[in-house]
Amino acid sequence: MNQKLPSSSTAACRILEDAVELGIEYIFTNLGSDHPAFIEAFATLNAQGKSMPDIIICPHEMTALSAAHGHAMISRRPQMVLVHVDVGTQNLGCSVHNAARSRVPAIIIAGLSPTSVSEEQTGHRTEFIHYTQDSTRQHEIVAQYMKWFYELRSAKMAHQVLARGVQIASSSPQGPIYLTGARELWEEPSSSEGLETQHWQASEPLGMSDSDANALVDAFVKSTKPLIITSYLGRNKESVQALQEFAESIGVAICEVNPQYMNFPGQHKCHIGYRRNSLVDQADLILLLDVDVPWIVAKVQPQMDCKLFMIDIDVQKHDLGFWHFPTQRSWQADSLLCLKSMNRSRSRLTIDQKQRDARLEWIRSAKQALQLPDMPTLPNDRIQLQNLCEAVKALINEKTVLLFESPTATERLLNTLQMSEPGSYFANGGSGLGWGINAAIGAKLARPESEVISFVGDGSYIFGVPSSTYWVSETYGTPQLTIVVNNKGWNAPKTSTLLVHPQGQAQTHDTYWITVGHESQFADIAQAAGGAKAFRVEALSQLAHTLQEAMKAVRSGQSAVVDVLMPPISAQNLGASTERKIKPGAVH
Repeated sequence: MNQKLPSSSTAACRILEDAVELGIEYIFTNLGSDHPAFIEAFATLNAQGKSMPDIIICPHEMTALSAAHGHAMISRRPQMVLVHVDVGTQNLGCSVHNAARSRVPAIIIAGLSPTSVSEEQTGHRTEFIHYTQDSTRQHEIVAQYMKWFYELRSAKMAHQVLARGVQIASSSPQGPIYLTGARELWEEPSSSEGLETQHWQASEPLGMSDSDANALVDAFVKSTKPLIITSYLGRNKESVQALQEFAESIGVAICEVNPQYMNFPGQHKCHIGYRRNSLVDQADLILLLDVDVPWIVAKVQPQMDCKLFMIDIDVQKHDLGFWHFPTQRSWQADSLLCLKSMNRSRSRLTIDQKQRDARLEWIRSAKQALQLPDMPTLPNDRIQLQNLCEAVKALINEKTVLLFESPTATERLLNTLQMSEPGSYFANGGSGLGWGINAAIGAKLARPESEVISFVGDGSYIFGVPSSTYWVSETYGTPQLTIVVNNKGWNAPKTSTLLVHPQGQAQTHDTYWITVGHESQFADIAQAAGGAKAFRVEALSQLAHTLQEAMKAVRSGQSAVVDVLMPPISAQNLGASTERKIKPGAVH
């Protein structure tokens, strides 16, 4: 039998040491039988007092990658997610889709089952699962969502492969990468060669030429109803100010659709709100600026003579299926660099103030027409969504980081809050629910001084595996205030059904099969799993006080979950509608 090498010389140990050099602060992980080399490396480096990323143990992989996602949205740096062979990869679930669609960097490393059956090979097969977990195409579980995937085949190349992964993940458009390696490989000796990190820098983003900037600005100046639509420009805080400067100087309407960041101050005179399709059929110039779905083609179309342009770090959306929005010119470029060029070009022009005033008047009139209608006051001291949004607004301060994941409440909440501080608001760019409460962990780690609030629907809360979330929050000191919009069901499928069948049988009979248990105690899950303070509120008169008490707990270092009971979205009782029921005492 070969002599076991000290852990400090293995590929696993080299990965940990190089991760620090590459700016990785945390490893979010749920360990398995493929990780003895990593566990031994953790212990060895810890005993030797050497640097390695902080280890965050996550009982569920949805927590691991979503927390890394939340960190990256703030830091723009990839964190590491270490998961267990094929089953751990599968347990990442929709967090993989979310990271890809949100264009956040992440380094996902998964083990592979050992191939050796010989005791001469350290890390050889020692358990029956090493046979059943030996899949033939493990990478295909996540391949279509990865910027890059690769199997490490030589321990001596571990440092270079990791560096390449970080470089790819960090280069625009950013995204996750997936590395694998067999259990024996992580135990093998790795290169002692130093890592020249300056040789593995992310590629520099591109801007636009001066001539293109001049032409685009000239088109804006000559337009009468210019519109810019954006979703994720605010990933760079500086871009928010650059866009504000440009819009103010010319008089441009700004619309945020499903914003992933705070892209433009909500109360600004040029901001027309958060409703998709707004002014698309009125504008004579539209610039799509870091946005995936600017309007719904079946609902609205630009005018025939509208000038259409696009600036996006991901202009072709090559990882989507069919996707097309018409543009006369497009630039795959960094929005900040382009806005800087456009502002330089604009500063050399004399803007006609009468034309600017006319554009601003069009925006003012449009904002009035786009205002959301008031929601009716509910009887019996009940809470409706507008009440909750206003109560949340009272909690917002300069330290707030709000993570939002309640899709059918998007427009109402954003119009109420009208966030104005860059870096204060984040939402999922994908559609995999369960992101918010876990991303809050990463957000708190990236910005420890912040007060983190996650505003989520009841479905998003359950899909987030709260038994994992709040265990991690308590263990690693990342308290959050979670506000659960509890309307006793999944509103999104109901909304989708009514868009297709507005007068159908589901609407007529109120039968959507979307309701959940009316007596569910959502906050108690967090209390049991991680000692979070649990609140449940149904009366409007108690709402503001309850939220304030919950925030006090968070400020003291304890997570708090407020289960806010709203009117149910359906009266259907699923238990009563089940045709086959198990009778008490019956044997089947």
